[in-house]
Amino acid sequence: MSEIGAKLALRPVWAGRTLALIGIVVVALNLRTLPGSLSPLFALIEREFSVPTVAIGIIGAIPPACFAIASLITPRIGRRIGIEWGLILSLVFSLVGQLIRVVSNDWVGLAVGTSVALFGVGMGNVLLPPAVKKYFPDRISLITALYVSAMTLSAAIPPFVAYPLGDAVGWRWELVTWALVTCIAFVPWLAQLRTDRHGAGGADHLGRHNRVRLNLWRSPTALAIALTLAVSSLNGYIINAWLPAAMVGISGATPAAGGLYLALFAIVGFPMALIIPTLARRVPRTDIFVFASAIFHVAGYTGLLLWPHATTWLWIVLIGMGGLIFPLTLTLMNLRTRSTSASLQVSGFSQMGAYTAALFGPLVVAVLHEVTGDWTAFLVLMIVISLCVIPAAIILGRGRIIEDEVAQARV
Repeated sequence: MSEIGAKLALRPVWAGRTLALIGIVVVALNLRTLPGSLSPLFALIEREFSVPTVAIGIIGAIPPACFAIASLITPRIGRRIGIEWGLILSLVFSLVGQLIRVVSNDWVGLAVGTSVALFGVGMGNVLLPPAVKKYFPDRISLITALYVSAMTLSAAIPPFVAYPLGDAVGWRWELVTWALVTCIAFVPWLAQLRTDRHGAGGADHLGRHNRVRLNLWRSPTALAIALTLAVSSLNGYIINAWLPAAMVGISGATPAAGGLYLALFAIVGFPMALIIPTLARRVPRTDIFVFASAIFHVAGYTGLLLWPHATTWLWIVLIGMGGLIFPLTLTLMNLRTRSTSASLQVSGFSQMGAYTAALFGPLVVAVLHEVTGDWTAFLVLMIVISLCVIPAAIILGRGRIIEDEVAQARV
């Protein structure tokens, strides 16, 4: 850590960093409200113009596609203009895309607006871990837990309020409310830029010496983080897309009960987001958490496969607990790097692979179900995916720093 970073490590969490803390949290809130704010409104939108089933499928595939593209581009943007301006640019994309959705008169407009908005969200996904690294190198676990919890909470809000609010004020005005949330997120980062110009910036400003590009394919730890995040994303996107329908066939649940199982899965993620980042810093053996995730996932999917009618809720809870690797990987992007620049590159590298995999996951499940006619192959696939983290767990258990691995690979 630099001399400035060492001094920063001695300061309270609020001292000189209040704007950055607020900015990180409000951006995190913005990241998960957008993907879930449109789909509950399709019934209301249909009163004005047609949204075919194929269009809903296309719009549903936009988030992981945009996130993957943003993950490829954002590290370059961040190195060129800095973390703060990068976050502001991400909010600009997000706001413009939302306004396009508001004024849309056909499903193509909705798809274009959603693509622009979610490209901005994808940028924010990549930039938040290095923002934590820059301003809170001494409180990585605490701030990561805080912003991941904010993301988890904000993901649960739109499905509950979108339809009632849209029915009351109109779907366009309902979408405007989320645009206002984005507008609020501009304030702390614009203020932070003003503060930085007066010499009170964070610990690591991506100076020339800190812009070295890393060949992350030469780092086993970076590859392990990417693989772990890919497994997390595949589980998350497949479960969100298919769990309600799958539970009807697996356990005989009603469609309403299937939705409740999905809600239970999401709720379990909240305590994981709070606990795991802190434990990841205090427990030296990171592999323990990755192995635990595999055990939880495999136990949950095996339970649904063999005993689908017995303690069904328990199997869903175990699958939800397996999601602990999501906050873990976001924490490791900072714990396994020394600089903000490296954290930024690892964030983009790992998220690009994860969201590319997530783009195809729900489609593969659809094909499997169409071919087999039941959900057994789906559960077997999820068990296989969950076991893919085992090589990553072994690598992460070594506790190595990514910059060191890249440097050693050059020798």
